[in-house]
Amino acid sequence: MPVSVLYVDDEVPHLMLAREYLGASGKVTLTCVSSGKEAIDSLRTGQYDVIVSDYLMQDMDGIQLLKYVRANYEGVPFILFTGKGKEEIVISALNSGADYYIRKGSDPVIQFSELEQRILQAHAGHHAKKELAAREQLYHSVLTVQTEIFVDLLPDLTIIRANDSYGAVYGIPATDLIGKKFFHDIDERERAQITDSVKSLTPDNPDVEFERPVTYPDGKKINHLWRIEGVFGSDGSIVSAKVTGKDTSQADIARSVLQESEQKYQQTSPDVPQHIGDFDENVPLNFIIENTKPLGSWYLPELVRELKAQKAYGIASTTGAEGYRAFLIFMKGEPEGGIYIDRSGVLYGDRSVLFLKNSQNFTFYPTEPEIASRFVTGCRIYDKSHLRVPASNPIPEIRSVKKGIGNVIIDIMNNGIPVSGLRVTIKSGGKIVGNDVTSSQGQTTFQLLYGQYTGVIHNESGILRSFTFTVDTPELLQKVDLTSQ
Repeated sequence: MPVSVLYVDDEVPHLMLAREYLGASGKVTLTCVSSGKEAIDSLRTGQYDVIVSDYLMQDMDGIQLLKYVRANYEGVPFILFTGKGKEEIVISALNSGADYYIRKGSDPVIQFSELEQRILQAHAGHHAKKELAAREQLYHSVLTVQTEIFVDLLPDLTIIRANDSYGAVYGIPATDLIGKKFFHDIDERERAQITDSVKSLTPDNPDVEFERPVTYPDGKKINHLWRIEGVFGSDGSIVSAKVTGKDTSQADIARSVLQESEQKYQQTSPDVPQHIGDFDENVPLNFIIENTKPLGSWYLPELVRELKAQKAYGIASTTGAEGYRAFLIFMKGEPEGGIYIDRSGVLYGDRSVLFLKNSQNFTFYPTEPEIASRFVTGCRIYDKSHLRVPASNPIPEIRSVKKGIGNVIIDIMNNGIPVSGLRVTIKSGGKIVGNDVTSSQGQTTFQLLYGQYTGVIHNESGILRSFTFTVDTPELLQKVDLTSQ
């Protein structure tokens, strides 16, 4: 079925060219009007899949029409098709919710062929975005209805307050746990690790996260994501901590469904590149960076710390000598989205941060919250363990933090061919300290304290291989060949 397009331009020659060239393939049907007022009247009486508008018109400009459409027909894709290429116009269009902008050229065959492709892309992207929005709502609904565990404790892990959900872990009233140690039934070594994590919190690094399963009285074992947030005195010393524990099982299922929708959105969105050749002035993300004054430059750990303190919105960018580009999109100081692009392809979301190193220098470009939110869609980061400031990494052997932290790349091959989609679990002292899935290059990356570790490679059928390795340098490449014994 052809895509129905409302085409707005007050210059008759352009309307005639549009009728002649646009939609010659039969994929698009046109309704042409010559003013913003006529466009508004047409929207009131008809339905359109996509709106294409010139910028400079007599009764209202394209941005004014765009704002009217977004206020009254929020979801309809809007393309600004204009001869005006001034940066402020393009940025205003993106801020106002334009799906795309295209500059008019001298060759009508080329420009209308490109416009038709963008119309079809915007139409497909609109449907993918609607599906993504529904999946996002499902995901956040799951997060909302989850029963969280809340515990307030002293730095030595003595409980001073707890809710009934924490009491349910032991099958007793929460009030009976006041005065006991947090997870009073765990061994001394693990308790010491958690205690050290709490005492290591500072106003600059006020929280820490880790995963730990909980076994309920009925024998049911549920994995929880734990967050410990420090409460500090006027001198900066920690006086207490707030702990939240959240069941991640249902959220993991909802997240998997959401990620499938995000992949569909990536394939249709003009905001994110499909390969490095796409990354020119036609990609809005790149355009915003090239036309925004940077706030400053920081190495990765300082970047995360600084933007969190400022609760900033915007895009952080870095470029490597090897030809790659990496981007982190921050919302309210948190790295919520990521893109990593090189000659072999593009990684989005969780996978985009696997190859980031603390030594990489990022430049940060502040944007409006709406712009940051737009770019996060389709490249959302869920697992931020690779972006944590090292001082707050809650992994075993916390006492050995002074020895250093290494970036470890696990390279998995089978008969010399990289194997993607395998899950790699890293253990230390019997405790899981990392989980990830290999990329298309057969690699996954972890930040680990110096020490000895066991790696377990598995797929849906079970464990494929176990191996041990030692982290004793800042950078380590660990190769594993599944064919060798």
